[in-house]
Amino acid sequence: MSSILVSERDVVVETLDRLDAAYKELDALTLHTLSRVELQEVMGRLNAGEKRLAAVQRRLLGRLLSDSSPRRFDATEMLSRRLRISPAEARKRIADAGCSAPRVRPSASASTPESSA
Repeated sequence: MSSILVSERDVVVETLDRLDAAYKELDALTLHTLSRVELQEVMGRLNAGEKRLAAVQRRLLGRLLSDSSPRRFDATEMLSRRLRISPAEARKRIADAGCSAPRVRPSASASTPESSA
């Protein structure tokens, strides 16, 4: 007896692929034929979608921070570089996720010593 097992990783990738396709469709829309009321409805639905995506991002960030070794992982720096946001925005997102960013001690090979504030 054989069964096809689909990993959660595969489901995540497929879901993100569908989301990317939906974004492309939205980008291609002209929206010129929509009335003011319809435009407001679209804006409301997009706003609700953004909130849902933000909630997923907070869950992902919480998981990422809970699984990471504080000695090798600077969450603020990683998030800032990966998402191309400011360190202040990265710290805000970490706080919004209900996590505290582990502080990384400067390594002995650091080129310039920094004092802690």
